[in-house]
Amino acid sequence: MSIKTILMTGGGGAGTIAATKILKKSGKYRVILCDMDKWAAGLKFADKAYILPAGDDERFIDVVKNIILKEHVDVFVPLVDEEILKSYELKKEFPDLNILLPEYDFSQMVLDKWWLIKNLKKFGMPCPKTYLASEPCEDLEYPIIMKPRIGRGSRNVMEIKSKEQVSAYKLLANLSEDRILVQEKIKGKEFTISVVANKNGDVLAVVPKEVICKRGVTITAVTRQNSTIQNLCIEIQEKLKANGPFNVQLILRNDNVPVVFEINPRYSTTIALTMAAGVNEIDILIENQHYSGELLLFEENLLMARFYDQLYFKQESIA
Repeated sequence: MSIKTILMTGGGGAGTIAATKILKKSGKYRVILCDMDKWAAGLKFADKAYILPAGDDERFIDVVKNIILKEHVDVFVPLVDEEILKSYELKKEFPDLNILLPEYDFSQMVLDKWWLIKNLKKFGMPCPKTYLASEPCEDLEYPIIMKPRIGRGSRNVMEIKSKEQVSAYKLLANLSEDRILVQEKIKGKEFTISVVANKNGDVLAVVPKEVICKRGVTITAVTRQNSTIQNLCIEIQEKLKANGPFNVQLILRNDNVPVVFEINPRYSTTIALTMAAGVNEIDILIENQHYSGELLLFEENLLMARFYDQLYFKQESIA
């Protein structure tokens, strides 16, 4: 069996660590992790580790190219939003490199949350009432949600309860009003969903995970079978043409209507739970599995509870 080399960024993330352990345990992969932080504990779980500049640094692509050449990388998995659009450039120099991302146009669209909402509305898919902060939004009732139009994770996403807080948010965010979104707050259960779609547009797996506790990243979540959510995720692929892996974030209202508020053009930190539930999001696409006529099965009601641990090692330099 030929061992393939996988290069993943975001090496310090909890999801990345879990994915690395599972991939290495399979015996099929050599895993190289990268991170901006040379002290990131996750790097210690890799077969080899490198330090990267930030995704918006002009040196980013050149550094990644050098690693690909040096380590004979077969598969590249960027896991940080700022890296994603740049990563498509690698195809020009490495046509045989398997980059586990959706189509470029899909990624560009969903990374801009305003553009995403407009496209969801265009195709009649449920999403929150959303405005730019420069627009009147008197039909929204407090509390509302304010967040950057472009940003990742829960950074600067805030629940706003008054006009005074709106003004304060605009001041503290230090962004122009057309770079801030104002959304209605949807009541219900939050879900983060792994969608495994191949380059042909076939949806191979949809794994809904109910978020129990979230502090920046998901701390506790549990897998749920929900055909309504699964059908919506298939519709997203059909209408928006991801043709690659993506993550859907939504609120399931009390009337069982799923309302999409974000889509990420990459694997999420809850990849750990998806893989533990029996759907190896990375391996499925590397092995180029084809659609069998039914979605891949996963273990239902599997709960993930994240915790902190410590590593102890001698200080040393990393490439």
